Amino acid sequence: MIYNWKIIVKHGIPILLIAVLIEILAGQILQGEQGILVEIPIFLICIPVINSVAGNIGTVLGARLTSGLHVGYITINFNDKEMHQNLLVSMLMGFFTYFILAIVIYYVGVFGKIITEDINIAMFVGIVVLTGFLLILIVAFVSIFTAFVSFKQGLDPDDFVAPVVTTVADVMGIAFLFLIIGILGVGI
Repeated sequence: MIYNWKIIVKHGIPILLIAVLIEILAGQILQGEQGILVEIPIFLICIPVINSVAGNIGTVLGARLTSGLHVGYITINFNDKEMHQNLLVSMLMGFFTYFILAIVIYYVGVFGKIITEDINIAMFVGIVVLTGFLLILIVAFVSIFTAFVSFKQGLDPDDFVAPVVTTVADVMGIAFLFLIIGILGVGI
């Protein structure tokens, strides 16, 4: 495939505009949930970390899938062995990354004196890891689905996977974090 900047722009502008509008919506959700962030500010540090890790892992998964589709070692089949291996590696990377980052963020909060007695390390790590795991599940599915659908339609998945995956990660990361915090009753 020869890359043509006009085609990339033609395909990229609409998807990027949609992504921007969705990101604005995510910002509004975040603004509406300021209470928990004021009560337990350590979660404010978590939001960009949770979103960026999922976006990065989902984008890497998407890049591996699109490369595999282009060269033919991955097929558009949900039973494809290579796709499953890439998915498993992405899930494991996400789990361990969230686990380690949760511990680091907690101790940054302790040393920065922004941890309150409302949350202990086990609860905090559990919230971050559970949020991250749910987010990686969604992002992985979106990455696979976007890569397969765009490739099947004759479009270059590289033009679609990254913006779709990062947008979904940003929106769902915020939603999952507040959902898990609400279910566990943290800060209430």
